[in-house]
Amino acid sequence: MIDSNMNEDRYNFIVSTVKQAGDFLLDSRKKHFEVLLKEGDSRNIVTTVDLEANDFLEKAIHSAYPEEIIFSEETEDVATTRTSFWSLDPIDGTSNFARDIPHFAVVVTYMENNEPTVGAVYNPVTRELFSFKKEEGACLNGEKISVTNISTLKEAYALLHIGCSEDVREWGIGLQRIFLGKAKKTINLGSSALDLCFLAAGRVDVVIYGTMTTRDIATAVAIVRDAGGEVYDIFGNPVSMSSKPQKIIGTSNKALFDEIKKVTDSMI
Repeated sequence: MIDSNMNEDRYNFIVSTVKQAGDFLLDSRKKHFEVLLKEGDSRNIVTTVDLEANDFLEKAIHSAYPEEIIFSEETEDVATTRTSFWSLDPIDGTSNFARDIPHFAVVVTYMENNEPTVGAVYNPVTRELFSFKKEEGACLNGEKISVTNISTLKEAYALLHIGCSEDVREWGIGLQRIFLGKAKKTINLGSSALDLCFLAAGRVDVVIYGTMTTRDIATAVAIVRDAGGEVYDIFGNPVSMSSKPQKIIGTSNKALFDEIKKVTDSMI
């Protein structure tokens, strides 16, 4: 059972903290920062601002909740065998941030029994705060949001982000071909948490990623679910929270997912 008082405390802490981190990102992008490569891959980057924002978030969490552990895209406190922990991504959409494209976010979640219970996704440029408290619904700047009722691909707006991994390249090319022929609109924005929040808010109807790690943006998955949609693996199972990359298909309803799965089954 969820402790409602503790949940409220964590929610208020998260909202305040992601806004402070967001202000730090806005200040930092006006200054010189370094772009570093992960494992020498020029298409997989991290900036010095990611690391500084990560440090800010971890210090804030440890100050307020000193006995609790943190999982981050950039660092890990401990091995992730624990089922209750904080999960965060200091800049979701680092490539956008590095090129001054205003589609990036701070993501913070508290996980209990490996499931998100409270969290927020904050775009400091637009001042849009997507948030949720388990069993209380998903919100944008305090107002409840919900997915669309569009259930056919020909009417759907889709965000399609394949990624650059070689093992998903052919799958992605085939998927792009299908969506160019069948979807109403196909675009790529490049911030997985914000993209899922756009699905939750009814701005798009489909979000597909070829390589998504769900644990660091668990809040966004929960926001979609609380807004009435779902995020599936390619076999039709609701995705689990994992630090391993996986293909995901988020849709506003099951009918839309079923149509997509029907046309993509041969590609699995």
